[in-house]
Amino acid sequence: MKILLYTQYFPPENNAQANRWEYFCHYLVNHGHEVTVLTSFPSYPLHKLFPGYKRHWCFVEKQAGLTIFRTWTFLPGSFRFLASWWHQWSFALTSYFNSYKIGQTDVLIISAPPLVLGSFGLRIAKKRKIPVILDLRSTLETFGYSRAKQGIYHEATLILVDSPALLKDLRTTYALPAKKVMYLPNGADLAFFAQEVDTSFLERQYNLYDKFIVLYTGLVEPIYGLETVVAAAHLLKDQSEIVFIIVGAGSSLEKLKIKAKKLKLTNVIFTGLRPHEEMPQYIALADVCLLPFKNKAILKNNLPSKMFDYLAAGKPIITNLEGEASHLLLEAQAGILVQPENPQALADSIITLQQDKFLRHKMGQLARTYAENNFNREEISQKLEEIITALVS
Repeated sequence: MKILLYTQYFPPENNAQANRWEYFCHYLVNHGHEVTVLTSFPSYPLHKLFPGYKRHWCFVEKQAGLTIFRTWTFLPGSFRFLASWWHQWSFALTSYFNSYKIGQTDVLIISAPPLVLGSFGLRIAKKRKIPVILDLRSTLETFGYSRAKQGIYHEATLILVDSPALLKDLRTTYALPAKKVMYLPNGADLAFFAQEVDTSFLERQYNLYDKFIVLYTGLVEPIYGLETVVAAAHLLKDQSEIVFIIVGAGSSLEKLKIKAKKLKLTNVIFTGLRPHEEMPQYIALADVCLLPFKNKAILKNNLPSKMFDYLAAGKPIITNLEGEASHLLLEAQAGILVQPENPQALADSIITLQQDKFLRHKMGQLARTYAENNFNREEISQKLEEIITALVS
């Protein structure tokens, strides 16, 4: 089959959809399919062009059997709404015109967000007279769209979602036929996080010997409610053995640094953006991993991608995200659910795990086992191949 993936984010960028489609694409290529990716020049999350890339109207590169068309995109230079809006729309517009440079394919896969790609992707597919798969991680309302825009759901040939709750929501709230919406979870990179890693360099770099490490990895954005994490660190500032490490970058990073400085916190380390290849070392350091979020109802269907890394690495997890994520965590018996945006509850849970080594170890074992039994990347990728084959045959 000839497959065209339409996504704004793709490696070397490191976010949920880039990671999801990187391993799907390589699986498909390794199984004899021809995969073309229509994407932007890598700049996420700092809106700065990655080293080794220059801005062109369209640039074609080869990467491990993939053909990647990178198209010009406005780089906002800030995190303001209007700049981000134009960043997404500029990619949609330029990628639509550059799609004419790509040969005929059998199917188009649209990875959203941003949801504006849905409208342009449907136009590309209609021109080519091919089926469309919409890979969706949340509903329209989450992206700021009204229900009036839901025509994209009905026009897509098939919709893939990464959480059972989102599957149910689309089938009921939006009255979509059961056969039109399918659950395809993210896979856990079991091999990547099972490897033996040397953490001594990081221990020396950050003076972490004999410390109890509380770790967050990922975007540092308002939606993740990391102010609660800093507030919990303040509550635990006299517990000198407990150290918080926040690995990542985003629009909230400087505000969090300023807050930590004002509170004179010496137990919070901000590493900034680090390469994906270093995540096994950072996660191996951790005694407990965090999944903090703002208390927003629209997030209840979400299964954060970093959860799969933590499960694969066999780490106990603390989350305040009620809904699908907490349901999974409690089913796996791999962590603790705390009240949203409650620093004291978070601090208490950290102390509980710090003081109970047996509980930490047990939760970590159960986390790894749950990932192995439910989120094997090879099996999930095979299911995707079967779905695409059935659609185009």
